[in-house]
Amino acid sequence: MEAASQVALCPACGHANMAGTDPCEECGQSLVAPAEVEEGESSILLQPLLSLNPRLPESVERHTSLAEAISRLKGRNVGCVLITNPGGELVGIFTERDVLYRVAGLIEDLEAVPVESLMTPGPTALKPSDPVSRALHMMAVHGFRHVPLVDEDWCPVGFISLRDILIFMEENFTRPGDDR
Repeated sequence: MEAASQVALCPACGHANMAGTDPCEECGQSLVAPAEVEEGESSILLQPLLSLNPRLPESVERHTSLAEAISRLKGRNVGCVLITNPGGELVGIFTERDVLYRVAGLIEDLEAVPVESLMTPGPTALKPSDPVSRALHMMAVHGFRHVPLVDEDWCPVGFISLRDILIFMEENFTRPGDDR
């Protein structure tokens, strides 16, 4: 019991750190209590990701060809395709960055290569109920631009992008009378 009281959970990633540790050993977030911020500013970042109106996921199974995955990216005008196993659970993510750095000019026959060979396996995902601040922190620390949202069974239910968060912040941080 005493050991549990000597643990400090990171508010950004949930990692259990030794009490008194700063920053978080997992993500680098400061564990020191934040300075006072205006009430509206802090509460906005604590809103659930669901308040960003996440887009529905564009999902394909892991054996799908690169040609089809890229077609889905272009057809839906989205920055990522979520890769699932036959049971529908999230197993990977394939992004526009992958197309640019791992496909363009390197792979000629897009029909012959499965998306599984170029996806990022085991992507970090969040729940729609997680706070906006957690997604923003993850994106900043890891350089993500897209974060899948999953249900309790790890099945994709949506995704958010950095652009979604920036638009949400701009809409909610604009003070009355600002002419921005």
